Amino acid sequence: MRKGFIFNHNKCVNCNACNAACTLENGWKVHPRNIFTYNSDAEIILPVINLSLACNHCESAICMQGCPTSALSRNAVTGAIIIDEFKCIGCKYCQWNCPYDAPKFDSESKTVVKCNLCYSELIAGGQPACSSSCPTGALSFGQLSESSSSTSFNWFPDKKLNPAIEFTHGLNKSPLKIIPENTFAQIESKSENTKKSINSEISLLLFSYLSTFSVATLISSFLKGKFTDKMIFIPVLILAGLISLFHLGRKARSWRSVSNFRTSPLSREIIFFIAYAVFSTITTFQHIPVLIIVSSFTGLIFLAMIDSVYLFSDRRKSIMFHSGQTFVSALLMVSFFSGIILPFIFIALIKLISSTYSLLSKPGGNVFNLRFIRIAFLFIPAMSLISSNFHNDIFIIVIFMVGEFFDRILFYIDYNPLNINILIREQINYDRDEKKRSK
Repeated sequence: MRKGFIFNHNKCVNCNACNAACTLENGWKVHPRNIFTYNSDAEIILPVINLSLACNHCESAICMQGCPTSALSRNAVTGAIIIDEFKCIGCKYCQWNCPYDAPKFDSESKTVVKCNLCYSELIAGGQPACSSSCPTGALSFGQLSESSSSTSFNWFPDKKLNPAIEFTHGLNKSPLKIIPENTFAQIESKSENTKKSINSEISLLLFSYLSTFSVATLISSFLKGKFTDKMIFIPVLILAGLISLFHLGRKARSWRSVSNFRTSPLSREIIFFIAYAVFSTITTFQHIPVLIIVSSFTGLIFLAMIDSVYLFSDRRKSIMFHSGQTFVSALLMVSFFSGIILPFIFIALIKLISSTYSLLSKPGGNVFNLRFIRIAFLFIPAMSLISSNFHNDIFIIVIFMVGEFFDRILFYIDYNPLNINILIREQINYDRDEKKRSK
């Protein structure tokens, strides 16, 4: 039988003793354990539910599978998922993949830290600091019941990871509240690490866009029967590679990122980028016909690997069929730069359908305006190409490339992996509306 955390939310009073004990025991500057509160504003129509949560040391640990450097491993004795800080490069990919908001980025060490289950204490016969310090008995550690239900909360993420946590009681209908309010809990209940944004991922946005442009120019040159202009191609390729390092906490350790190619999409992306860079650079300078074919196929596989990095953590259909995927965008660029009308119309139509669906289904505001402009910037080059106007006109090219850049921005806006913070907000809104309708 597996061991894990056992939690009774009816006893949790949000005192944060577990959080403090975890931080003090390990000497961390960040707080790997969170107290998530459903209905933190204590609305009268809804119950207040607290959940103390850290790493659940899942049986199918997606953080360990996705880590490009193999910095995460499972302790054979305790089953704990441990981070080797000397292997961690601070890429934060584990944060994207974990639905429980467990990994935290330490801005001092530039690496990720997380609950290690106090595994050395467990081996010595002790208990994790968090469970042994809980004054109400809400959080404990022990044998998990095989017959227990996996969750008592609609907002507890389910990614089929089999987390080592058990909930012992069903939902209560009476709110729990501490007086006075615990200000520390207010800080920890909302993670600063989880939300993806254009500002926080600008380097990845530029890297993926420049990579798409690089592959597209290589293939379109091949279709035209010539080699790429090295004065444009090489600087773009070098710039893409350099920019990709900026989101890493430990840039000097980036060489470790190819070590987990068997399970990590990010590791495979980096391997194919290196292969593509080597092949394409050689063929650009040496003009080897066979190698440009190899470079083109390697480039397309590389772009597919970029897309797989995001699909690994966010498998929603809106992301799987998003018009901002690098592979599809590259094919559209190839057909545009090559002046091949029928493939361009076909791919542009697919992108137009996807973009229009997002425009109609997503909320308004600035993002709505961006979606509208993106559609317009796809429609104008399409009309220019179809009407036989010279598609190499600089104005049309700028409109087309800006539109594709906007599409990539929208991809990052829409990319939102399953996460407990998001589910809590969605569930509160849903339950609030249901309560109001039932009155």
